[in-house]
Amino acid sequence: MIEFKNISKYYRYKKIETNALDHISLKIDKNEMVAIMGPSGSGKTTLLNIAGALLTQSSGEYLFDHKPIVGNESEMARFRNNHIGFVLQHFALIKNRNVFYNIALPLKYQKMKKDQVEKIVSTVAESLGISNRLKMYPHMLSGGECQRVAIARAVVTHPNMILADEPTSSLDDDNKYEVLNILKRLNNCGATILIATHDNTVAQICDRKIQLNNGHIVE
Repeated sequence: MIEFKNISKYYRYKKIETNALDHISLKIDKNEMVAIMGPSGSGKTTLLNIAGALLTQSSGEYLFDHKPIVGNESEMARFRNNHIGFVLQHFALIKNRNVFYNIALPLKYQKMKKDQVEKIVSTVAESLGISNRLKMYPHMLSGGECQRVAIARAVVTHPNMILADEPTSSLDDDNKYEVLNILKRLNNCGATILIATHDNTVAQICDRKIQLNNGHIVE
């Protein structure tokens, strides 16, 4: 599915250079569910952002289905919208828009017809147990409901890969296990999932874990 070949990402401020990732090589197979673990600053989010084409590596090669991922910003945006679903730590919902709009947003970029959008959003919302929340706004929802909306937005385009950055860190235990069950169900239905997490409970439901420290794979 994806392969990092000797990937590095560094930032330079004046004459000081910081390596977020340092010569990372790894493969993630189709339908795998993988936990990316490590302390804050270890490179977890940077790795996810390169996998999702939100960042470009400083050196090395990123392959998706055996094809190098390169291009200008519009090409990267097209790749993201066609292949990647993102689930972010603090939901990243649009506060002044209702649940329906938040879920439908990726479909609008695909210039889909209104009736198609309504059908797809309704189906996804029902599968995640939030069909009765479509007219509500994020401030009216619980944390678990907000995360389900975020997951619905991530999967509404039927992406090849879901990237989740600390998806349970803002949730209590009940909602955490509910979200993990949803992610596992999506994986069982064929989604490839990468999860950046500090939580060993999250790692336990994954097929394997990759441990990062200071931009290096250590396990």
